[in-house]
Amino acid sequence: MKKALFAGFALAALALVAPARSEAQVFTPTFQAPRSSSDVGIYLSDIGDFGLEGIFRRNLGTYDLGLRLGVADFDGASLLLGADLRSPLHMGTAPIDMAVTAGAQAVLGDVDGAGFQMGLSIGHTFVAPDLSITPYFHPRLALLAPLGRSDDDLDLDLLADIGFDVAFSRSLTLRLGVGFVDRGADWGIGLSWR
Repeated sequence: MKKALFAGFALAALALVAPARSEAQVFTPTFQAPRSSSDVGIYLSDIGDFGLEGIFRRNLGTYDLGLRLGVADFDGASLLLGADLRSPLHMGTAPIDMAVTAGAQAVLGDVDGAGFQMGLSIGHTFVAPDLSITPYFHPRLALLAPLGRSDDDLDLDLLADIGFDVAFSRSLTLRLGVGFVDRGADWGIGLSWR
């Protein structure tokens, strides 16, 4: 348990001190709080001029899988494709919830790019009558080919999001994700339904 907490904090600290690059990155906000869910959602982000994605997630017991499909405007329409995995850790770390995450995302169109990422989502769900709020921090390591670059080199990068899930009922959740380091999309917002 202590090793997992130390690894999460070390990864978060590295994400904060990593130098920023001006190259555009592939990733839209992950919208991955540390708890599994089965839902479908639609999300708007500022990748390129804007991006619009649909995300379908299915809880499969100890983990969930998600599929992403959308469009982004990079001076012309580009297709966004992706998949993600989230596996909550049950380590008795209350009040902190944690989940291991992994994902892949590609942009295809006027500009191309692809990336793979793995991280740790750390947060907690605060429950009140008729409302629950889950703030979380999601640092990740990413291996990616930045958008529009023609060489075959891959970059290893550190990324981080902060996010908030606000569940108004058992079936409707508002999700907000904000890029904590200056890479990829700076923000994203959307609704999901169970």
